[in-house]
Amino acid sequence: MGKCEADKCNAKCCRYTALVIDTPRSRKDFDDIRWFVCHEDVSVYKDQEDNWVLEFVSLCKNLKNNRCMIYDKRPDICRDYNPDKCTADSKDQDAKILFKEPSDVEKFTAARWDAKKKKKTTAAKKKKK
Repeated sequence: MGKCEADKCNAKCCRYTALVIDTPRSRKDFDDIRWFVCHEDVSVYKDQEDNWVLEFVSLCKNLKNNRCMIYDKRPDICRDYNPDKCTADSKDQDAKILFKEPSDVEKFTAARWDAKKKKKTTAAKKKKK
């Protein structure tokens, strides 16, 4: 596991929180995502491992001058963090799907459901013939 060197640390991992969420399957799920990204500094993306991630850009309260003020008592998630796997710089390039704005979600869902609707309409027309 990589180790964060104090003199070289830019504390990127202390500037956001990310949670894996359930895979969205319905229009309602995507509407919830649209609501998430209506908020400042919130994004939702599908990562390279096909996890859907809800990310909040938010500075840790214990970070001062790029240093952790509770380093010896920091949470386990901070202790277990591997800086070699930091996604802070690569999310925009590596995400399979990325939503930063409500319009991103709207375009995605329109394409997804309009395509399904077209297929059903085409199939129904073929059956009638």
